[in-house]
Amino acid sequence: MATITVPQVVPSPVEDAEALMKAFQGWGTDEQAVIYILAHRDAAQRKLIRLAYEEKYDERLTDRLESELSGDLQTAMGYWVLDPTERQAVIANAATKCIDEEYPVIVEIACANSPAELLEVKRAYHAIYKRSLEEDVAAGATGNLRNLLVALVSAYRYDGDEVNGGLARSEAKIIQADVKNGVTADHGELIRVLGTRSRAQLGATFNCFRDEHGTTVTKALLHAPDTTGYARALRTAARCIADTDKYFAKVLRNAMHKSGTDEESLLRVVVMRAEKDLRGIKDEFHKRASVALEQAIAKETSGDFKTFITALVGT
Repeated sequence: MATITVPQVVPSPVEDAEALMKAFQGWGTDEQAVIYILAHRDAAQRKLIRLAYEEKYDERLTDRLESELSGDLQTAMGYWVLDPTERQAVIANAATKCIDEEYPVIVEIACANSPAELLEVKRAYHAIYKRSLEEDVAAGATGNLRNLLVALVSAYRYDGDEVNGGLARSEAKIIQADVKNGVTADHGELIRVLGTRSRAQLGATFNCFRDEHGTTVTKALLHAPDTTGYARALRTAARCIADTDKYFAKVLRNAMHKSGTDEESLLRVVVMRAEKDLRGIKDEFHKRASVALEQAIAKETSGDFKTFITALVGT
């Protein structure tokens, strides 16, 4: 479930556009006013505001926000005002520039979306960049990591609940064999399983693996030797597919680690999930961190960025 709140009575898009222009004028931007408006409008309402703003002032709202804001707030707000599919396309494109480090972003977009949602993201990517997401992922990665990521972003999985028990048992054996062989092996079969099977089928396969070997797939991969990051990418994909809420809760916990806050990961998860399933992620975070997500964010962030992100997270 979503976490953003929208007022019962919402001003017209033109009124919101005028209020935003007022916030931009003067000696300094009224960031609080910008946040008050945009953090409390859903995607459809924000799109109408963008259109009204451009028609009235002959400039793009995204460009004005970029010039008026700075730092993490600028980044977060820039993502937030985009259509959800365009936002993911832009985030994915940034990740392809440094894919050896940013592969989790590609995995999240490929594995946390439904097949129909992933297709829409890829269409938006194609429209914006005049290239396919697959070709940019293939150009940015190498070896087994490239094979895995291309398979994931190319997938159009069955989205139903039906599973094949015999197939789950046989493919659990495939996973075990590949894990045993180590990350330097040709994992064509493992990549095929992760890149083609439905979420429900993979859940059954992972359960068979755990019942047979007394450990989870992700824990088994944890002990595989890894010099390229490929095993970490396999674990990321398996965790994201197996339990999306739990996966994103862990990303948020890692983002607010004692060694320092990873604002980029924090804002990415909050902005991408606030209108979708952030409430479930919040519940999982609270269960595992013993503190509410909004409290953890309030402690680890400050200023206008804190105001904006906590508004999206809700209470």
